[in-house]
Amino acid sequence: MDRPNWDEFFIAIAIIYSSRGTCDRLRIACILVKNKRIVGAGYNGSIAGLETCDEVGHLMVDDHCIRTLHSEQNAIANAITDLEGATAYIVNTPCPICVKELLQHGISRIVYVGTYDNGKGADSIKEFCRNKNVSLEQFTPSPKEASLIFKKIFGRLRGPGGVFRGIDAETL
Repeated sequence: MDRPNWDEFFIAIAIIYSSRGTCDRLRIACILVKNKRIVGAGYNGSIAGLETCDEVGHLMVDDHCIRTLHSEQNAIANAITDLEGATAYIVNTPCPICVKELLQHGISRIVYVGTYDNGKGADSIKEFCRNKNVSLEQFTPSPKEASLIFKKIFGRLRGPGGVFRGIDAETL
């Protein structure tokens, strides 16, 4: 089986990483990549050491849960290098505030999968990116195509040298 391309690979990592999210209103993750290396990652989650939405429920203000930090904020906080020229791979549409933070830190490309109505200011996302000459790309595989990406990944891992080698697809 052929290898996933870089966008497929990093989006798949972001999707898996989003499973760590602690706000069930929307489990999101952001993977920051520079020179094909992950330099930061984050998921929606509460401030370190504080109770999470999954534990105590949501803290709602104006129809938004404010208990959690957004995945992009956590990814920036966890970055191990400067982000000038990096790409952000995000599960779902980033909010305007997170887009501004990514742009302020030098992100040159934002790739997101899915759609999410970010409410107020959502129209500004494209304008901010255009004015900063940042590529904003929606990665839009159909459900079947998305399934094929993971099939491709797990197919390789069932083959020679893979962690699941010799295990048939039904067992996984």
